[in-house]
Amino acid sequence: MSPLGTTEGARAGTDPDLSLSSFSEGITPLSISEDDSSSEDDAPSSGAVQPQIGTRKTIDNLQFSQFMRDHQKRIFNSIPSPDISDENRSMNWLVREAEREKIISSPREYQTELFERAKQKNIIAVLDTGTGKTLIAALLLRHTIDQELEDRGAGKSARVSFFLVDKVSLVHQQYEVLNANLDATVLRFHGDVRGSTLSYDFWKQKMEEGMVIVCTAEILLSCLHHSFIKMEHINLLIFDEAHHTKKNHPYARIIKDFYASLETGEQRRPRILGMTASPVDAKTDVTSAAAKLEGLLHSEIATVADTSVFTKASINKPVEDFVEYSIPPEPFETPLWQKLFMLVGKNDVLSKLFIYSKNCTAQLGRWCADRVWQLCLTEEEAQKMEAKTEKKFISGNVQLPMAALDAERLAVRNAYKMVAEHSFPSPERGPFHLSGKVESLLQTLRKHLDPAKDKCIVFVEQRITAMLLADLLKQPSMNMLDIKAGILLGATHDAGELGMSLKDQFVTMHRFRNGDLNCLFATSVGEEGIDIPDCNIIIRFDLCKTMIQYIQSRGRARRKDSKFFHMIEFTNHGQLQSVFDNEDSEARLRNFYNTLSEDRLLTGNDYKIDYFLSKEKSHRTYVVPSTGAKLTYKMSLSILACFVSSLPRPLDVIYNPDYIVRNIGREFECEVLLPDTSPIKSAIGRRAASKQVAKCSAAFEMCLQLRKKKFLNEYLQSVFTKQLPAMRNAQLAISSKKRSEYPMRTKPEIWDTRGLPERMFMTVLKMTSPEALGRSSRPLAILTRSPLPQIARFPLFFDCQRTSDVECVSLNCAIETAPEDIEKVNQFTLKVFDDVFSKEYSSQPEKMPYFLAPLKHSHDFDFHGTVNDARALIDWECLSMIQNTEKYLAWEGQPDEFVKERFVIDPHDGSRKFYTIRRRQDLKPTDPEPPGLPKSQSNRKARREASKDIWNFSISLWSKSRAKLAVRHDMPVVEAEYIPLRRNLLDELDKSENVERKCFLIFETLKLSVLPVDIVAMAYNLPAIIYRLESNLIVSEACQSLSLNIRPDLAVEAMTKDSDNTEEHSEEQINIQRGMGKNYERLEFLGDCFLKMSTTIALYSQTPDSNEFQYHVDRMLLICNKNLFNNALDLKLEESIRSKGFNRRIWYPDGLELLRGKQNTSIKGRKGVGRTRHMLADKSIADVCEALIGASYLTTYEQGNFDLAIQAVTKFVNHANHRMTKYEDFYAAYQVPEWQSAEPTAVQREVARQIEEELGYKFTYPRLLRSAFMHPSYGTIYERIPNYQRLEFLGDSLLDMVCVDFLFHRYPSADPQWLTEHKMAMVSNQFLGCLCVTLGLQKHMLSMTGGLQKEITEYLAAMNLARQTAEEEAESANLGRASYARNFWVEVQKPPKALPDIVESYIGALFVDSQYDFGQVQRFFDTHMRPYFEDMHIYDTFANRHPVTFLANMLQLHFHCADWRLMIREIAAEDAPLGQTQVLCGVMIHGEVREHATAASGRYAKIAAAKKIMETLQTMSVDEYKKTYGCSCSPEEAEASDPLMHATAV
Repeated sequence: MSPLGTTEGARAGTDPDLSLSSFSEGITPLSISEDDSSSEDDAPSSGAVQPQIGTRKTIDNLQFSQFMRDHQKRIFNSIPSPDISDENRSMNWLVREAEREKIISSPREYQTELFERAKQKNIIAVLDTGTGKTLIAALLLRHTIDQELEDRGAGKSARVSFFLVDKVSLVHQQYEVLNANLDATVLRFHGDVRGSTLSYDFWKQKMEEGMVIVCTAEILLSCLHHSFIKMEHINLLIFDEAHHTKKNHPYARIIKDFYASLETGEQRRPRILGMTASPVDAKTDVTSAAAKLEGLLHSEIATVADTSVFTKASINKPVEDFVEYSIPPEPFETPLWQKLFMLVGKNDVLSKLFIYSKNCTAQLGRWCADRVWQLCLTEEEAQKMEAKTEKKFISGNVQLPMAALDAERLAVRNAYKMVAEHSFPSPERGPFHLSGKVESLLQTLRKHLDPAKDKCIVFVEQRITAMLLADLLKQPSMNMLDIKAGILLGATHDAGELGMSLKDQFVTMHRFRNGDLNCLFATSVGEEGIDIPDCNIIIRFDLCKTMIQYIQSRGRARRKDSKFFHMIEFTNHGQLQSVFDNEDSEARLRNFYNTLSEDRLLTGNDYKIDYFLSKEKSHRTYVVPSTGAKLTYKMSLSILACFVSSLPRPLDVIYNPDYIVRNIGREFECEVLLPDTSPIKSAIGRRAASKQVAKCSAAFEMCLQLRKKKFLNEYLQSVFTKQLPAMRNAQLAISSKKRSEYPMRTKPEIWDTRGLPERMFMTVLKMTSPEALGRSSRPLAILTRSPLPQIARFPLFFDCQRTSDVECVSLNCAIETAPEDIEKVNQFTLKVFDDVFSKEYSSQPEKMPYFLAPLKHSHDFDFHGTVNDARALIDWECLSMIQNTEKYLAWEGQPDEFVKERFVIDPHDGSRKFYTIRRRQDLKPTDPEPPGLPKSQSNRKARREASKDIWNFSISLWSKSRAKLAVRHDMPVVEAEYIPLRRNLLDELDKSENVERKCFLIFETLKLSVLPVDIVAMAYNLPAIIYRLESNLIVSEACQSLSLNIRPDLAVEAMTKDSDNTEEHSEEQINIQRGMGKNYERLEFLGDCFLKMSTTIALYSQTPDSNEFQYHVDRMLLICNKNLFNNALDLKLEESIRSKGFNRRIWYPDGLELLRGKQNTSIKGRKGVGRTRHMLADKSIADVCEALIGASYLTTYEQGNFDLAIQAVTKFVNHANHRMTKYEDFYAAYQVPEWQSAEPTAVQREVARQIEEELGYKFTYPRLLRSAFMHPSYGTIYERIPNYQRLEFLGDSLLDMVCVDFLFHRYPSADPQWLTEHKMAMVSNQFLGCLCVTLGLQKHMLSMTGGLQKEITEYLAAMNLARQTAEEEAESANLGRASYARNFWVEVQKPPKALPDIVESYIGALFVDSQYDFGQVQRFFDTHMRPYFEDMHIYDTFANRHPVTFLANMLQLHFHCADWRLMIREIAAEDAPLGQTQVLCGVMIHGEVREHATAASGRYAKIAAAKKIMETLQTMSVDEYKKTYGCSCSPEEAEASDPLMHATAV
């Protein structure tokens, strides 16, 4: 009976509810059967005591149980609440939710609308900073490239796209974004066009190389003037910051001089896209300025009149406020200023500094005014000023003597010395050192900026102001060191001018993005164009001078709850009015937008929806027959919004449907996209005359699909939350703790065939290293009625670390046997049992399951070569001798030679056996016995009372019987070797007692066996050999019943469970069974992966049009432990699992009548023949199924054949979705869908060509490859190709398999814990992101997700920097750049999720296109992934980041603690559904539960508990830890302890 009260054969899901109060740790002592009879089996174990649960763990178990009883309420309160269905929500909540989410427009609507419009005509996209203009440009570029490839395919002349910017810094920024996100070649140019670039040939080559060129407008203008490039060679012109198009700006000149003059009828004019936050950048009339911009760019403004569209798109607008500061004093001259002016005041080079320093006294304060000189008059700057002074002197109109120049240069040097020697005080808060304006700034930063989570930009007008303010915050006396200040200045080309290089600008932005800086002081360079990471606080230290400055600087505050501050001088109405003027200008601009015609406004797809619906002639409706619930076009929007809101989501996220509308002639078509957690991802509606009706049509179509699949009930309400729990892993999992009692086979079925045989089959039992026995031996044969299958080799372990494999050679030729032959081998077999093992059986040859026989030849004889005459191998003479000899040999009257090399037995004590050596004439029976000899196990009292001499040592009788014997002084004394008992030769750790073996005997009661010594020596190995042989046979029969021809050694390994908790990988093993060989855990790890891959391929093959959600659900139903467990019970697999170690009681033949010796009482009654009972956890049985799949996989591994493993999967999942029996069945089940085989477009062929060139594989189906790169946000509406999610699902399982296969074979001794943790490095998003950008796959991705391009660009830059650093480190170590450390990616930021996704989807596409050639997946791994993992140990740290592993290392290595462990226990909440349990994990440190957590599984409970305790531990010193937890462990104790004995991650 299980401790939990489960019954035999219990199925998964039927375990009773267990309340927390019912939990207490049951400790069952080891049961030892007592018997007063003496036999060889009763001898004490000379090996190690069978390990039990350690005392410390036992105490911890009791303490944990007590903790659970004492803290029931607290534990239950910590259990996560289940999802609340809509029916159980309050009325107020439902109303709020409905109002908030009612028909919300997609975040992409205005972007996709703008993209569609830009494809049709020239537009100027007027959108606020941060609203995704770059995404629209990227989409239009990709569309233009696609069209260009089609045109080139049609024979038209080649053209390229130009992305024009106004600043050099923007060339780099926009190039990185486009290069990271386009699959076409992108080039960049900036600076003065001179040298080799100023030639026709150069630009002809570049136009052939690239399809997109990013450059400053001046470069294109120059090329157009030189006719290196003609306007008709351009297909798209993108103007960034298009408001600069006026007067003689290069933007305007390009249009006026070259675009406008191009005749539209004769030549192909390029499409134009202008991008700006405002069409007006000066104080002018909005209407006329906008009209001029449209005229110049030959484009129409397209903008958003209703800013609520941005709100719906989660684009945040900051809260604006004023910061007032006191009226500044009049500027004055500080003493330092006056001294310097006396020296160099007339030098024009320093005039700006003098003006600024004086004004600084009013604006920033006295301290900053003097600090100017310390920052700007350094030794290096002084030298530059001297050079400038000389230059001005020479170029001056008035000729002066050189002495005057020398005097001025000397004055500059003296000014530098004066500043260097000046005593600058530390700044102090207050009006003496700092101005009121600076004081207000500091107060604002202190009040609103939380350095731990906020980021701030302070905009100033002058560069030196930025330097001074940043420098001020770094002063210790300001006590603001937690604010990490930096500066962002524009580039400068003038020597001596303050500024930053492009590299410095990007480094600053990188540090700001990573949090190394949290406060930037920036000039106007931070307002326009250059991409500054999002922040939440903007302070205008110097006010905006134009409306566009106002819009652009405000747009930098993009985070939620952002703040925008204007610093205003107290009572300065002019400054206040300038802020209001900017706001009024923006309002007038919005009003102007409202005057535009509707076709120029981005209205969203809900604009006047009722009006357009009323114009629709025929409205589709759907009525649910059973309830009458009615679905209409408009209602479908609300129903779909409610459905999406019911999907599982993070607490702080609101899901909405996304709608993509495109023009098709004069009609519109819409596709609706739902979040990833939806069971159906997309649907396309019918075409309509308006985009509003098209949107409703898509929603209507989606609702129909949801209703058809029963995700909407008969009342058109979501049932998703009700159905989801049945699909969750927790409901399909089974308990690793729930245990039941099952029958266990101890004897193979082959033994069941009895009766007198007429022919027999031989299996030779031989040793590969017979010298390990320490004495001569010869092979034995086991004769059976049927031929035995191939038996795997196995080792035996002897004294002095000697070992030998046992080989069982099965001979197929039969031996014809007569009754006398049977009698001989029967008597020999019984003699072996009697003399060697003290078991006397009645002679019943017809009941013997097998017979033993001696062989003539030695162990090194080639038995495999025996084909026909197996009979000749048997030593028939020996058998006849034994048959014709009395029971024992008579020794009296025999010569001395007779007693040499004999086997001696004690009929009265089965534990005493000896080998004789020689007769000792020099000894007599009354001589003392040698010390250290083992005592008789029977009659101990009699031995204690007897004399310690040879006579009494040799006699084991009771004292009364002993007294009747007279001492015979004439009896010969024989020197002998005592045979110590090895309890388990299969266990390497089981050692014999260190006893004296040399002894002296007299044969008063001892007997000489007729068995030759070399046969006895081999016979002593029979218990271990027969145990292992029978285990092999039982397992072989199980595999035969499954029709799985698994390699014998792998089959035994797969079905070996050697402890009560084998399935808990690497935890402290409980009740371990020694000597069973390898257990199933490594094969289970491998089989689990193949099971996942096989079922994934099967599902993908049979349902290629299913969605990812349904794939996951269907696969979980196949591979879940519950399914495997129940199918295993149907197959009676549990009977053949080997969970019991070697036992000397049960290896003997069953069914015989025992006349003398100890009876095996573990098998009772006729029904118990060949069976016993064992306790198995439900999960163990499921794990064995996976292990057998792994064993099947390895059996045919060398042949590269998966068929056997596939058959195993089919057998164990037992489901209609997996009926395959060979690998070819997978592709045979796959029908190539129309979208895959359709004629590819030019761009699809081009992508396939590029992939072939880059990765070496030529795709037969370019559209399939295109699908691998199609992000879910892109939708199928454009190319009628599904997104990559299904291929990603397939590729994920293929990638897992190839990685696990590599680790399994590369590290044959690694345990599953290590393999799992290091596999995570190989398949982690971090590595796959690295691999993606290394291979350049991200360039081919199609996406409409705003911000994704920026994330990819930033990630690509970080990855390139990490790799470059690794190469430089390798070079500095004289290893060469190519020898860089391959784990450089580990410390890089996490990639956008889309990057690892497309690696997996590409692998899936590669597999499908190659007609399921797994070799292509293997080649991809070997070529592109394996080089990173040749040395897996460099990823030990990565693996150790797992919270549990990290905690283990922290406690052992940092705190030097050896007394801790994670305890887990399943609990059931009172109201939980049947079988839905939670797992409690407690962190015990020195006998007390210090922290706990609950989760749906033990794995996640451990993670949660480890995270909670680490929050406490990370702030502790070692001394605090020792004191808090009463820890007195020494570093040596901690070092000696294995962290995995306390807890594991899995």
